[in-house]
Formats: sequence, C-alpha cells, structure tokens
Amino acid sequence: MKKSMVGKLFNLVLIFAIVFMNYSTVFALNSSTENQQLEAEDLFISEYIEGGSFNKAIEIFNGTGTSVNLSNYQLELYSNGATEASQTLALEGTLEHGDVLVLAHGNASETILAVTDIVNSAVINFNGDDAFVLAKNGETIDVLGEIGVREDYGKDKTLVRKSSISAPDANYDESQWDVYAKDTFAYLGQHIMDGVDPGEPGEPGDPGEPIDENTIYEARNLSDGTTVTVEGIVLANNTALSNGSQFTTYIQDDTAGINLFAYEQRDLPDLKKGDVVKVTGELDSYNGLKEIIPTTIEVFDTNQPLPEVQQISLEDLQDPAIAETYEGELVQVNGFINNIPESPAGGGYNVSLIDSDFNGTTLRVMENALDISEVQSQKWYNITAIVSQYNTYQLLPTEQSDIQLAEEQPDPPSAEGLYPAKVDRITDGDTIRIQDPVFGETRIRFVNMDTPETYPARNSDPTRQEINENQKHHGDMATQFINTLIQPGDEILLKVGDQPTDDYGRILAEVIRQEDDLNINLEMVKEGYAVSYFIPPFNEDVYPDYQAAVKEAKDAGLGIWNPDNPLLELPFAFRANDDQKGFLRYVGNSDTMEYVEPNYWEDVPVEKRIFFSSAEEAESYGYRPEGQEDENLLEVQILSMNDLHGKIDQEYSLDPDGDGVNDMYGRMDYTATAIKERELENENTLIVHAGDMIGGSSPVSGLLQDEPTVEIMEEIGFDVGTVGNHEFDEGLDELLRMVNGGDHPEGKGTEEYDGMNFPVLCANCVYEDSGEQFLDAYHIEEVDGVDIGFVGVNTTETVNMVMPSSLENVAFTDEVAAVNDAVDELTDQGVEAIIVLAHMPAYQNGESATGAAADLAVEVNDAVDIIFAAHNHQVNNAIVDNKLIVQASEYGKAFADVDIIIDRTTGDIVEKEAEIVFVNQSNYTPDEVVEETLNYYAELIAPIVNEVVGYNGQELTGSYTNGSDHGLGNLITDGMKWTMESDFAMTNGGGIRDILLEGPITWGELYNILPFGNTLQMFEIKGEDLFPILNEQLSQYGSDYSIAGFRYTFNPELEQVVDITLPDGTPIDKQATYTLTVNNYMGTSEGPIKDLGKNMVMGPEDIEAFVDYVKSLNSSESNPILYGPEGRISTTDDEPGDEEERPIVEVEPKKNHGTATVHTKDLKDLEHGVQVVINIYNEKKPRKLLLNKKQVDLLKEKEILLVVTNGTVSETIEMTEVTDKVLKVSLED
Repeated sequence: MKKSMVGKLFNLVLIFAIVFMNYSTVFALNSSTENQQLEAEDLFISEYIEGGSFNKAIEIFNGTGTSVNLSNYQLELYSNGATEASQTLALEGTLEHGDVLVLAHGNASETILAVTDIVNSAVINFNGDDAFVLAKNGETIDVLGEIGVREDYGKDKTLVRKSSISAPDANYDESQWDVYAKDTFAYLGQHIMDGVDPGEPGEPGDPGEPIDENTIYEARNLSDGTTVTVEGIVLANNTALSNGSQFTTYIQDDTAGINLFAYEQRDLPDLKKGDVVKVTGELDSYNGLKEIIPTTIEVFDTNQPLPEVQQISLEDLQDPAIAETYEGELVQVNGFINNIPESPAGGGYNVSLIDSDFNGTTLRVMENALDISEVQSQKWYNITAIVSQYNTYQLLPTEQSDIQLAEEQPDPPSAEGLYPAKVDRITDGDTIRIQDPVFGETRIRFVNMDTPETYPARNSDPTRQEINENQKHHGDMATQFINTLIQPGDEILLKVGDQPTDDYGRILAEVIRQEDDLNINLEMVKEGYAVSYFIPPFNEDVYPDYQAAVKEAKDAGLGIWNPDNPLLELPFAFRANDDQKGFLRYVGNSDTMEYVEPNYWEDVPVEKRIFFSSAEEAESYGYRPEGQEDENLLEVQILSMNDLHGKIDQEYSLDPDGDGVNDMYGRMDYTATAIKERELENENTLIVHAGDMIGGSSPVSGLLQDEPTVEIMEEIGFDVGTVGNHEFDEGLDELLRMVNGGDHPEGKGTEEYDGMNFPVLCANCVYEDSGEQFLDAYHIEEVDGVDIGFVGVNTTETVNMVMPSSLENVAFTDEVAAVNDAVDELTDQGVEAIIVLAHMPAYQNGESATGAAADLAVEVNDAVDIIFAAHNHQVNNAIVDNKLIVQASEYGKAFADVDIIIDRTTGDIVEKEAEIVFVNQSNYTPDEVVEETLNYYAELIAPIVNEVVGYNGQELTGSYTNGSDHGLGNLITDGMKWTMESDFAMTNGGGIRDILLEGPITWGELYNILPFGNTLQMFEIKGEDLFPILNEQLSQYGSDYSIAGFRYTFNPELEQVVDITLPDGTPIDKQATYTLTVNNYMGTSEGPIKDLGKNMVMGPEDIEAFVDYVKSLNSSESNPILYGPEGRISTTDDEPGDEEERPIVEVEPKKNHGTATVHTKDLKDLEHGVQVVINIYNEKKPRKLLLNKKQVDLLKEKEILLVVTNGTVSETIEMTEVTDKVLKVSLED
C-alpha cells in the first residue's frame, strides 16, 4: 500500500525555509503540528481513473489517524444505471493511517499496475456512466455518480479528490473532485489531504500561500492549478519539439526538469537551447507529464552550457519510481533500434528502443528535431534525450547529434526461446499471470489466438444487448475451458518469439503445458473456444497449424462456431464495435497475398486472415491491395507436354473426368488450338516439353523420321525441351540431326529439314569417351526483364530401354549431380527462378508424389522450383519438398498449364500452381495450319498405311502381361515365331504401343502397335535357360513378356517361375536345345537372353513380320481373326522345385548408404546348399547389391539359392546359374 501526502506541504515549506531563509522554523513547526492533527472522518475514495482500454483504477485513502480493518468495507459497481450492485468486492487486510489502497483492472497500463495493491477485473471494470460505491457494513458511505442513474460523469477522465476534502460523501458532489485528462496517472498511489479549501484565502504564512520563486523540484511536487515561478536552462529549441502552432520545450535547473506547454505560442518568446529563462505559469499534468502552462517567460541569458547529461539505463525507465525523478531532464541511454516507422504520427515518429534484456521505451522523434532518414534500423545507438511521458516514460532527442551510432555493435537482442514458469492465476481465456516475472513481467497474453471478451460492454446501444450477453457467455466458456487445461501452480513453458511483449507490456507467448507438451493456445483454437489471430511479426512455422485448426473447428461447429449458439461477433469485431472506434486493422489473405480495407475484413476467410496496423505495414510484408496488381510481381504461364511419341494424328475415346461418358481426346490439330488459346491468356507464356515427343510414333510421323512432329511443335511455338529415352531409338547421330537439321543419310524424312528452332537440353547426357555434354545443360529465357532458367535431364534407366547399338558412345551421368551442377551455374548468373524438364517418372500419391522425379525433388538444390516429369505417361500435380511436380498424360491427350508468380526484386518464384487440361475435341476447332500439315503428310504416306491386310473380330488391347497373357501379345508373338520358324517367341510389353480395333486391319494400325522399327533375332537356348530368362522379367507388378510356343506358371509373391511346359502340357526338356525369337531391343540388352543365347540369326523388322503374319491368316469379315487369352501365362501359390526345403540364413549387409555389400567372412561360414536372404533396404535411399568375383565364386561353389529383398520386392537367384563374374542386383524399376 502506498504512502499518502498528508503533511507533505509542511515538508515542502520546510525545504523552502532552509533554501530561501524566507520562513521561520517556528512557523514550519506550527504548520506541521496543524497537519498532523488533521484527521478524516472515515475512509474515502481519493482517486478514480476511467481511461483508454482497460486503464481503470480506484484509490482509497485512510486519513483517520489510526489503522483501519478493511473487512468492514465493500466496493460495489452499479453498471448501466442499475439499482442493485452488478459486482461486489469485500476488502481484506488493514490499511494504515496515511496509506492509500489502489485497485486496478488486470489489463491496465503498466504505469497503473506499478502502484497497484489489488488487481481485480470484475468490480474494477466500470465505464464512465457506472456508479461506484464504497460501503461500510453494507451501508453506502462514499459514491461516484448516482445509483440508478446513467450519466457520463467520469467518462475518459481522471478524478482526484481535492486536498480539502476529509470525509466520505454518500451523495456525489463533483465540486469535491479535480478533473484531469484521460489517462492521467501521475497522482495515483499518493494523496494530499490538508483540510484547506483552495478557494478560501489562507492565513499569512500558511503553506498554501504562493511563493515568490520555486525550484523546479519544488514546483513538480505542488498540486496542479498552483501558480509557480521557476528558473532554468532551456534544453531544446521550442520549434524542434512543436508539432505546429503549439509551444513546448523543457527547462532544467540543479534540482529537476519540467515541460513548458501552451496550445498557442502567441506572445511567448521563441526559446533556444541554452537560454536561461524565468517562467511564471500554472501547473498542470497531461498523460502523466508534469508541465507548466506559462503566462510569462523572461530570457535572462543565451548560449549557456546545458546541465550535465545523466547516464541511465532502459531498465531504470521501467521503474516509475526511478523514471519520475528524471522526467524533464537530459539523460543518455544505450539501446537497439529494431525498426523505424515509415510515417510519422502526431508530428513525430514513435521508435521502439530496447536493450539486450528487452527493457524498452519509445524514442519520440519529432519531425522538426532531426532527419530520421539518417537513422538506421537494426543498430545500437547512444542516445541523448529528454525524459518525457505519455502515460509511460519516453525519450525526446532534440537534434541530429543526439542519436549517435554506438562503437560496439553486438548481435541484435532476441527473446526467442522457451522460458519455464508457474501459473499464478487465470485472468480469462487468453490471459494468465505467472508467479515469477519473465522480462520483469507476470502478465501473459496468448499469441496467435483470441478468445471472446468477458468485461462488461461499454457500448450501451440497446440493440447490442444480445451481442454483449453472447460475447460474455462465450468468454466465460473459454475461461472455464482453459481452467481445465491449466491451473494455478501448474508448470508451463512460455514459447516467446522475436517480439516478446505487446503494447501493454504483456508477454506474448505460446503456453506449453510441461507435463505433456500440450500447446494450450492451439488447443483452445482446436476445441473452438478461440479464433486464430495473427498480427505480424509472428512465427510462420506455426501459422499453418493454427489456421488448419480454426478451419477444422469451424467446419465441425465446435464452441464459438456452434450453429445452435454461435459467437455473434468475433472478439476483435466486438472490441471495435464496443469501443465505437470502428475497424482499424487492414486484413491480409495469406493465400492471395492481398489485403482489404479494415471494414471488409469478412471478405477474407477466417483461416487466411493476417491483421496489419496499416496499409504500409501490409505492403512491407509483401501484400498488395485487393484487385491491384503488384508491379513487383511478374505473372508467367508455362504450358507443357510430355510423351507425345509422334502420335500427332491419333485420337482416343476417354472419360478423364469420370462422368461415365466417353469423349474424343487428342490429335494435334485440336491440341494445338487448345494450347494457343491458353497462350492468349497471358502474354508472358512459355511452352515446354519433358521428352519422348518423338519415337514410337504414328506412321504419319514415324515413316518420315518424325520430322512432321517437329514441324507441328514449331507451329505451336515450343520454347525449350529435353530428351527422353525414345529420342535415342535411332542413335546419337540421328538425335543430333533431329535437333540441328540436315537431310537423312538414307533419304528418309522430308526435304530440306532444318532441325528444331528451340533449345533441347540434357544436363546428364554425355559422350562416353570424353564425358563432354553433347546437348546444353540449361537455357535461360528472359521474360519481361526477368530470367527463368530451364535444366534438362533424362533418366539413367535409358541404358536399359534402348538398344545398346543406339547408345554407342553415349552415357548418362547421375541425374541429381547433373541438375545441381547446372543449378549452381544458373544461380552464379543471378537466376533464381529454376525449372527442371525431367524425363523421369512420378506417381501421384495424394497431394504428394513418389517415383524418380519425386526423389529428384527431394535431393536437388532447393533453388529448383518446378519439375516437369515424364516417361510413365501419368497425370501428376503434386508438391514434393516444396517443389511442384507436373506431368500431363500422353500422346497429346492433355497438356499442363502452370501459373507462376515471380518476385522481380529477388527473381524467385513465390507462387506456383498447375492445372492438367485434357483436350476434349468437342470444345475446340482444329488448328488450320496443323490440320493442313496432318492432311499433307497423311496423303503422302496413304498408299502404305491405308493398305488393308486383314480383319479383326474383336478389339485387342494389352501391353505388359502382368500375370495373364492377352490376345494382342499372343497375336504378335505367334507372328514372330511363324516368321522365324522358331520354337518359342517373346516380346516385351513396353514395345506394344497401341490397341487393335475390331474391323478391317490396316498397315498403319499395325505400325502404331509396333512403331519402333525393331529387328527380329533368333537364338539357340537350352530348355533350362527359359527359367532365368523368364525370372528376369518378373517383378512386383507381375510378368512383362508376351510369349508363344510354350506355357508357364509363376509364383507372384516369390517372383519365380514354377514350371514351363510345351502347349500340349509336356514339360520342356531342360537339356534340349530350342530356338527363341525376340526383338533386337531384348536380344541386345544386358540380361539372360544376351548371356545365354547362342548362334544368333537376324530376321526382318518386326512390323514387316507382323504384317506378313496377319496377311497369312487370310482373315475377312466372315472369317475374322479371333485372338484372346489362352492360359499361356498363369500364377500359382506353389513354390519352384521338388527339392527339400532349404535352411534359410540371413546375411546382413554392411551399414552404408550407397551400394550394399557384404562381408566375405559371412559367406564363408555358410553351409552348402542353404538359402541366403540379404535385405538391402535403406531408409535414406534405395540401394543395389554388389557381390565381387570372390563372393560370387564362393556362393556358386556352395550352390546357394540367393534371395535379395528390400522388404517389399525380392529377386531369387540360383547362384549356380550365374555367369557374370560379379553380381549386381537392383530392385528398383
């Protein structure tokens, strides 16, 4: 409890007597005696504060001459004209004579709370029209306002009981009170009672008699309204501190300093720093600042030295008792300026100044005092300034030299971290107090969320009664719920960010319950008791968690979102309407990066809202006004295709939208129209592709070396592309001819072919002998002054998919390393928007993706923003490691439309989104130029492709067999076997590229099915060789090859062949020699066919053989070809072999993350004939198994059955059948 100022006037008189020798000691003693004998009749209310926001306080004074037991007294609040008390508080304890008891709202200003004895947010929660009573034993003894009457006697005022009043009054008398401006706190915590009415003349020699001249210290301790005369030195030019016509400066003498202020200068002289002046005027206080309103100012001297500057700390300014002693005086402090406002407020800039412990104050820089543009943010300064006050203490520099950059520049202060604390009490749903201060503060305001208010509404409009009651109901519910989560004494962690406190000095934190790490802030939002509430700066890492939580709670109708009893106004909206100040904060949409005016806050979804103090602040965070284009942002559209495979004239009956209705899609004259229409939507459009645009093509393209496809791509306007595996089908020389131009050496193709008029890229395509790239790794496109980098890359699996002869002197380096090298070169050139054209597969998995392209996204430099995938003919629109992965089906059926936004300042892509557009022919008209091109080349090849060679009785489909043969594969392999007169035939599923429709069969249709121009090869093999050959093509997806001349069954779980028979069911003779026909892709690729096949015989091209065989069937409409599944391939649960079950031994590979290897010692210890299992799974990335020559020989000698697995896929190898010197096993596709 605070000391009063009874007798203080006597003490001042005593000081005067000592200093000026104008008063006698006898007089002082007599005055002292009189003041000590003055006693009040009872306790009374000595001060009332009804200020801004929660600045509410009551002061009770004991001048009775004895200590008083407070248990007999009560405080009563009569809200909104009530005749019965709305809130009551019974007092406790003892109030000593001469002391005051201060009660304040829990969210009041720090200045108020510094002198507060009791914090109470219920009874001390009044408005200026609410009656307030001090009662004794239930009887009113003192009152403010009139019970039962609602009038604004105290709105926005500080009322201080006149010093002449010495008794409570049960009837409010405004003449007993001195009235001060809103948020005047200077008198709180002390009271003067002298029993002398200031309106009556005193006796000669009384302390109240005006004194000829005072020190400034003496003047500061007199009551407002007293006329004083002081002398002092002017600390600043009055023009430097004025914000217009007002007159203001500060003077200081040897005892103290004080402000001089007048609303108009009139005939007052201009004062300069260093003037010595004598000032007469009336004392006043404004927002806590003691000032003299001068009537006369006399200048005695000029250019005199200023008082010595006093060194203080920002921590000192946090203590009102210390700071008050420096008010009006020159001081010097050291502090850190974090940021500087872009615009002034009230003629000056309010700059936050803090120290390393986050003690802080406002540096009030007046526009006329100095040029703030010369002050840098994020720097430490030594600052000379005048201590001033505007409710809280602040510093006033007066000229440029007052702000000096400190020689030492330590790291900026950061409060970010976790701070242990214990709960003291719960204030409401989003505010608590802790037992021991953190940063000198015990009040905690929960960040990122906002609960309904619990205070009595101020807006008395009758139409708001339901809203007010609803707000308080939900606020009380939030308070009740938080009490189930934490209670007094609970141990918590305060998760504090870079900004530790709010404008009220409360600590801003997420509150974490220590016992289980429960985030109380987030839990309140999740359960619907709070709404998310973000004001910058905030932790962007947790932003999605809160916004997802508020959306889920809203969608589920929890708490404040309950449709049966919803919160009628969100807390921030309630405050705006209740204070009747309206909406002040601009609201940003975190998705669109646009902001709206404060009154249009509802236009932004609750889960996207960010609140800004001004439009300038919103724009400083990268937001722009709604509907206004940001000139710093460049919008670019990228249209892409992949895996066209020269199917420029093909169309497909599809149902991509799943509506149950098939429509016709594709054909490049329609696709060209669709792309060109999209291109018109944005002048900044690029068109790209991700490889396999040629190869495996329709006759209209393939018979002319795919030059018609290139012609159409140029008509569409492709800007850049990459290569896929099929661009290598005819070898490197042909690929380079396709890129650079020139006539085909055999006269195939079109006349005067001039190559591709756009760059073709591949960062990992190199000459095998030199390692030099034969295509550019990257290309830079400049779009409206901004550079966009494109990197091309092709799958290293190309070596397993293209005939070795076509890859002579070609090698493919690691995709990740190649892309990263290209990205490094691009970033070195200042390119930040980087896109990879990757002929690598991806598989959509929810919002993400898997596959090689997804692995690439995880492993490459994060400067990469987008990856256009290809190869597996899928649809992808996914995010992996913050990189957009896009793929648009196949064969011209669709294209991707990717919209990006680039920050012109950084050059980086800041937004990206994709759409996969399927080309439904009914929505477009064919592009005239492309249609003409198609017609021209169709006529050119018509004699060949339109020849009817047979008649098909039913539609035949299929590519990979996957566990059961299909009619199309059976037809093809029967033709291969028939052509070469071999025992057996096989063809790979990937080589079958189209379906065979029911009806007349043309040469062109068969070409579309086998478009690669492969050559048939026949080998001699042993019957037992069929086992490793067939096992090689088995995978987790089943079988690959179509076959002819035999049947087989396999165990799909083991991925092993169980038995093989001739068509009549007779088992094959393992030791007999048979002939096997395959295409040259299969025959020349690494594997069992190449290793085990002997005496190879070349045959015709596969398309020629296919056509001849179909012709040989002499089919017609009345005698059609009827092919279907025949049971050539089937599955079984049986396991291969009749041998006794082998013992299983697990051998653990070495713990490395690259290629999996094993210890030779582990293999030496194996028993003869056991089954060995090696699990090569690695959580970081897939591994391959490598066994060296010594290990292979050892396992063959011991006749080991080797099973290699990754936990999902396995491969079984009979080591006695291994012919390679070293063994490499990969389980990846």
